Amino acid sequence: MPIDCDEVAASALSGGKITHFKRLDSTNSWLQKNGQCGDVCISNEQTAGRGRRGNQWVSPATGNIYFSLKCCFDAPIQQIEHFSLLGLSVGIAVAEALADIGLQNHGIKWPNDIYWQQKKMGGILIENISPSNTVIIGIGLNVTMPEAEASKIDQHITCLSEALAKQTILKQSTQINRTKLLIAMIRQLQSHLDKFTSLAFGDFKRDWDKWDVLKNRSVTFQHKKKQITAIVAGLDQQGQLGLLEQDNQLRFYSSADIRLSKPLNKSPYKQ
Repeated sequence: MPIDCDEVAASALSGGKITHFKRLDSTNSWLQKNGQCGDVCISNEQTAGRGRRGNQWVSPATGNIYFSLKCCFDAPIQQIEHFSLLGLSVGIAVAEALADIGLQNHGIKWPNDIYWQQKKMGGILIENISPSNTVIIGIGLNVTMPEAEASKIDQHITCLSEALAKQTILKQSTQINRTKLLIAMIRQLQSHLDKFTSLAFGDFKRDWDKWDVLKNRSVTFQHKKKQITAIVAGLDQQGQLGLLEQDNQLRFYSSADIRLSKPLNKSPYKQ
């Protein structure tokens, strides 16, 4: 079922407009060049989708959702003390939107991935652009992913239709209305963005702890060419990951400092 952009605009946008493409290099790149504050760009397929560290985001035309939002804050981002929490807050918004449509046992893998039972379902890319108060928020969500396309991705992935089909209560109906899904995502995203500049860390931490799939788990990561195993122990006020290492010292790392190894260790969820 195609996305009804008029319905999305009427139901979810408080300003800005939606531009929808069948095929595009990157929704983030298009908005950087053409978008105004509050605008949303959607594409059925991306030929040059990208993730963190310049990695490619495989974006086939299989019925997934790829969209970006151009967000303009009232102040330069350098003046927003907790700006480093933005990507994590966007992750919370996506997780809440998925809960709104009935998904269970999903969450956020620090710093920017949406996970369902140890498998990646989506990702987030935040890019700062000029002027200094402006960011592009890109979100990719696997809604349907045929095995032929999934095999091109070098990590464990899943899609929303697969996850919903495995939930007993929804086994009889896994048809996903992408229009309603996109409305839920944009509504939650805008709600979190509206309150972001005045966000209290205690409120953020409460929400993060609810969706954190790594909390209290053992992970292995690379830091300065060294492989380290540690227990995840929450975040600090800059959104850095707290890791209790084998010398019993708690250290905090930014997403630029470390790379978590794959696959993840044992999931806390019951299968």
